[in-house]
Amino acid sequence: MSDIKRFLIIISIIIATYIGYYYQNSISVYFSSKKEVASDTGEPAKLDSVSILEEQDAVIKVVEKTSKAVVSVIRKESYFDPFSGPMFANDSIGTGFVVDGKNAIVLTNRHVVDVENANYSVVFGEGEKSYDVKNIYKDPVNDFAILKLDVPDGSILPELTLGDSGNLKVGQTVIAIGNVLGQFGNSVTKGIVSGLGRAITTRSSIFDDGEVLENAIQTDAALNPGNSGGPLLDINGFVIGINVAISEGSNSVGFTIPINAIKPVVDQFNQFGKITRPFLGVGAYMITSDIAKNQSLPVGAYVQEVVKNSPASKARIKPGDIILKVGNTRINDENSLPKVIAVSKIGEAIDILIHRNGREFTVSVTLQDRED
Repeated sequence: MSDIKRFLIIISIIIATYIGYYYQNSISVYFSSKKEVASDTGEPAKLDSVSILEEQDAVIKVVEKTSKAVVSVIRKESYFDPFSGPMFANDSIGTGFVVDGKNAIVLTNRHVVDVENANYSVVFGEGEKSYDVKNIYKDPVNDFAILKLDVPDGSILPELTLGDSGNLKVGQTVIAIGNVLGQFGNSVTKGIVSGLGRAITTRSSIFDDGEVLENAIQTDAALNPGNSGGPLLDINGFVIGINVAISEGSNSVGFTIPINAIKPVVDQFNQFGKITRPFLGVGAYMITSDIAKNQSLPVGAYVQEVVKNSPASKARIKPGDIILKVGNTRINDENSLPKVIAVSKIGEAIDILIHRNGREFTVSVTLQDRED
């Protein structure tokens, strides 16, 4: 072998050794991504890229399946302009979605339809169909409303299926569909569940004291003005929440009412034809575990006031009492008094465990309809 050939071989070995040493991680990643490991069944494992494509395909299928049941909520207004005379306007103000196609029932936020004596309608898609809202039923507890549409006899609308928000996990994929900025109907965003059990205060203006929403879902799926009342969907296309608010001054921080807080109201509406809410009749302050430890008090709901002639008043519950238990449920950090009362039944007697002046006793209370 000539000296030149020996020299070239030595140089090649040096270069290969250099590349192998300094780029060993990249080379390892490249070959591991190409390798398919057989599973116990003998089938090759799926590549990460395949999983990504499968998720994208699942999201596309969810959007195609559900978007036809999502509507833009329109407020019809008339006013007098001194220069132009009578004027009429249709303002796109929010989103809703059909949950009962046979009976033309739409869910949305209460604040979307909060203008009294206004006329509302809903629009499907890019204006393919439009129906007037015949009746509005507002929930006095949650930022939630039921719309009854005026549709021709025999019409069956596309509808969404309510899922289960009780099994949500932080990090799972969610999809939001809504009328973004009141201009872009059925806009789709995707993200994850960023947090669970959030307590937030929503305000419609700087003059509004706001409304406290307990147990809200936090998501980074982009929510914008106009998304209010729209559905938050899981990867299977089930509704897990109603989008309600965004955090001012922050990006990718949105909040959703869990659908499990809404389903009992919808069930009662289907049964009674109106929104009913069980009513105890107390104003209470939550004594959390931390407060209880510092103040040497039991964990529970401290009664600050009792409504006259309410179920609580009739059961002789007094200001200063601490409600420890409602039925079989302890009042604690996870189960606030409003949350427990909300899922109780109207007209049925329940036992409430009271702490008063160092002793505990039970009273029987029959909850009544808040509207009554």
